[in-house]
Amino acid sequence: MSLVIRSVVVILSLYCMIDQCHFHSAKRRTSTNMTNGCPCNQKYKDISLLPNVFESAELPTEACCLPAVGNGYLATVVYSDTIYVNGLYNGRGGASHRARIPSTAAIKISLPAKVNISKESYSLELENGTFHRKVRTDVAFIEQRIYAHQNVSYILVNEIVVTRTGQPTDPITLRLMNNTGIDSKDINFKMSASDDGSGLMYGNTVESETSTSSTIPIAVNWTIIPDTITLPSDQNTKTWTFITAIGPNSTVASLFQAYGSSLASAGMLYSNHYMEWQNKWNSGLMEVDNVTLSKAIYGSMYYILSSLPSINYDDQQFPFHFYGLSPGGLAHGRFDTDYEGHVFWDQETWMYPTMLMFHPKLGRTMLESRTYHLDAAKDLAKSRGYQGAEYPWEMAYTGAEVCPAEIYSLQEIHINGDISFAVQQYLHVTRDADFLKNRRGYEIISELAKYWASRVEYNSMSGNYEILGVKPPDEYHSNVNNSVYTNAVAQISLRLPAYAGKFINVTAPSSWAKIADKLLIVYDILHTYHPEYEGYNIGTKVKQADAILLGFPLNIKMDIDPRIVDLRTYAPVTDPDGPAMSWSMFSIGYGEIRESDKQDEMFQRNFKNIQQPFRIWTETASGSGAINFITGMGGFLQSVLFGYGGFRIHPDYLLFNFVLPQGTSKFTVRGLDYLGSEIDFIATEKTVLVTVTAQQHGAPNLRMETAEGVINDLVKGKTVMIHRLSWVTIRPL
Repeated sequence: MSLVIRSVVVILSLYCMIDQCHFHSAKRRTSTNMTNGCPCNQKYKDISLLPNVFESAELPTEACCLPAVGNGYLATVVYSDTIYVNGLYNGRGGASHRARIPSTAAIKISLPAKVNISKESYSLELENGTFHRKVRTDVAFIEQRIYAHQNVSYILVNEIVVTRTGQPTDPITLRLMNNTGIDSKDINFKMSASDDGSGLMYGNTVESETSTSSTIPIAVNWTIIPDTITLPSDQNTKTWTFITAIGPNSTVASLFQAYGSSLASAGMLYSNHYMEWQNKWNSGLMEVDNVTLSKAIYGSMYYILSSLPSINYDDQQFPFHFYGLSPGGLAHGRFDTDYEGHVFWDQETWMYPTMLMFHPKLGRTMLESRTYHLDAAKDLAKSRGYQGAEYPWEMAYTGAEVCPAEIYSLQEIHINGDISFAVQQYLHVTRDADFLKNRRGYEIISELAKYWASRVEYNSMSGNYEILGVKPPDEYHSNVNNSVYTNAVAQISLRLPAYAGKFINVTAPSSWAKIADKLLIVYDILHTYHPEYEGYNIGTKVKQADAILLGFPLNIKMDIDPRIVDLRTYAPVTDPDGPAMSWSMFSIGYGEIRESDKQDEMFQRNFKNIQQPFRIWTETASGSGAINFITGMGGFLQSVLFGYGGFRIHPDYLLFNFVLPQGTSKFTVRGLDYLGSEIDFIATEKTVLVTVTAQQHGAPNLRMETAEGVINDLVKGKTVMIHRLSWVTIRPL
């Protein structure tokens, strides 16, 4: 570390007294969108018995209860006054936040007062990624569908279908209102008439993210919404389609508005969207025979997937770049709430692993949101006196640091190891040499290793390399030395280029591996556990899962005793109102050491963060923090797949060992992707059925071996049955 940078860290730590650091830490990493607790679980009920449908007889009025629709490019909370677009940010530096587009798709339907409503419901149907309002009256059945088109990413759709239920008599007229809200303070919109009579507004964000970057252009072309719609007396049914198209300029927005309209005229708009969602579900899904748990799994998968592009996304053909996942998903992120829509370690550490196992192409898309900003990361490292690439703690449009609090920006550097670890998992699962050679994959891990080599300091007394003055994942502590998690991911990062280089015939500097071998991983021999950092005292309160992450997801080799002691040391002192994903990691850990009661107990804590009726997650169980906290959903999905499924990603094999979640007798994993093969698993009380359902051209054949030594070749289309209570490996032949 340079003397100048070291001095800055020391000054910061002296200026920020310990209580102040605790305050800022809690305030920043737990979103400032604080509430007094989301009341949805007490007020609303999901009346659907289907695992992939959330339905309520009443529409919630609270923001923490309303669902979102999205497609990776655009998203909105249904009926809200705002649409957000991936990568569209306004504000300088730490004031950067998602730029608000006033909604032209928040259509509310009013029925005549004289109409008798016999049944009304509001539902989110996950299989087709669509929100429905359904109203049955004495004269008509009215259905409204709201969806962000899964295939045509630039459009957001409202469809209203009115079907007469009796004999044709009088016209049926409905009033429409759109919740546009106030004018945007983020975008200097100009209004213009479109050639086809639709609405058009276009402009640029008000303020650029850095002094050297530009503001961002955006345009919206939408179907004009009339005050009323009428089903004539001589018609039994009619559909009205309202399309909002958003693009980088008015030409693109108008083009896709017209394209969406042509699909609607051909009767293909909704079916095209529906089929794309079916493709997502068919190629990656977990199910159990317990509706409550299944709904939590489906909901978590849906909200993450709805913030990711289509599985057919290709930024060479589709002209938008994916900028990454934010803790509140794509439908949240205005200033001072839901982390402003910034991208953190949450993407790589929490949402990414499960997506990788079911949709490796989307996993690569998430990694490329980082390679896209590699040059900015190089600039940041250079500005701080280091070599290589240093990624910001919070990233938005330019790749520059946009965290409002400097202490995080300077000290929460484990993000650099988190990105390397995500690349390592990707290579273990895909062996994708093209990513390394042609998409800057090898360059990013090399530059990150170079950064760590310049960031460490050599302690001649101990003979170890050290990393000083950091903030660990446990954000209640700052300016600590040798954070065990930070050093562990740095060690992975330093070793990764040598492993990855074998796929593309590149040799990494041997010095990186030598530093990794001597990088201090703190360990207390007396108490047989890993202190969170040098000087940590047992019993000190921590914010969230930290040192226990060494066992999973990092898979650091250790004896069973320290793994047990780590879990038992940190479980009692982890803040019970900390972010949701901690309990998922404890659940996985207790599953590893075969303490099933504790595994189930920790797993059940997740459900305190899930708000009815649409399975929205709040960051904490009290309802405070980010709304629709997909970080917590990502941790929860890991506790299902890697916890009860027992899956572990290793360099040369995939490991699994199913344990049935409490209250279930069947656990199905469909479309898990490993080395180009899609594999289905069906676990019951005594057996596991394993079937390779699809294989890419050139994918290696796979062999499965149980702990008892039973070997089976996995042949496409042939199901193999094994006993369930056993560790099993799958390897390429």
